[in-house]
Amino acid sequence: MLYVRAVPNDPRGARARAILRIFFCTILLTGIYGCSTVSFLSQAVTGHCRVMSSRVSIEKILMENGLDSLSRKKLRMILELREFASAELGLPRNKSYMLFSEIKEEYLGWNVYAAPKFSVEPITWSFPIAGRVVYRGYFSKEGALKFAKKIEEEGNDVYVSPISAYSTLGWYNDPVLSSHLRLDEIRLAGLIIHELAHQQLYIKGDSRFNESFAVTVERAGVLRWLKSTGRDDQIAEAVKMWEHQDETNSKMLDARSRLSELYHSDIDTAAMEQKKDSLLKAFVVEIGRPRFGEMNNAFFVPVNTYYSMVPKFQSMLDSLGGDFKEFYREAEGLKRAALPPASKPQ
Repeated sequence: MLYVRAVPNDPRGARARAILRIFFCTILLTGIYGCSTVSFLSQAVTGHCRVMSSRVSIEKILMENGLDSLSRKKLRMILELREFASAELGLPRNKSYMLFSEIKEEYLGWNVYAAPKFSVEPITWSFPIAGRVVYRGYFSKEGALKFAKKIEEEGNDVYVSPISAYSTLGWYNDPVLSSHLRLDEIRLAGLIIHELAHQQLYIKGDSRFNESFAVTVERAGVLRWLKSTGRDDQIAEAVKMWEHQDETNSKMLDARSRLSELYHSDIDTAAMEQKKDSLLKAFVVEIGRPRFGEMNNAFFVPVNTYYSMVPKFQSMLDSLGGDFKEFYREAEGLKRAALPPASKPQ
């Protein structure tokens, strides 16, 4: 972490801190999003600063008279949930998600996922802070599509989907976005708990571990919160929603496995491409057409990243009697033990 000691009210110290914050912001965003071009770095820093500079305390917003009743209710809920997440779930206690940022766009940004033409394994990008990740994020759809086209022209499958949340992994106090207020209470609570879970435990370079861990904390945390607040009707709603989600995820992971089997077969390229096209058309009928883009190898990257390890993590949490703090220790130990000696953090 960069640190500058400055004398109070010293303008030179203030400028030094500002310069280092911009520099740190650049390094941080390079880690989160990846950066191989000046234009990419520029859009990342600009987008980050736009979100961070518009942050306002939720408590301050609640004091305003012009706030509509539904937004007021959700913002109050967020503050209550934020306290619960730290006090009862053992998640970091800081100002993340106690602040609010207004964004003009429907979505904050767009992620680009990619996979080789005959593989379901994701193409990854390596960055200083986040390590290897399976996506590359842009604040503008135009930028995401431009990069996706470049990757596609290299012979890969690509999938572009919107970004719903923004996280600096605890380096900054991340805000609730105005777009989040469109979510119902269950999804809104889940989003905040999910992002705080990343602050609690993040293993550099393993997107599948990190996202599946966060989904597990999200679901179990939401259930505990709903129970603590007497929202029994919403508990049933949440369970039903996740069961439907898991049913679809199971079909998608099965489809991914069938593609993987095809790519590991000994048939020639022409036959493999024909069989791939046939399978993808069948999956559209079986699973449904993607909301964004076309169904291809890259389409299966998010579901494998976010959900393939959830059953394992849920089983671990259950075996610990729902003890979240012990679960965090066990999960971190599980991953550390699986790393080869040369890869273990020093």
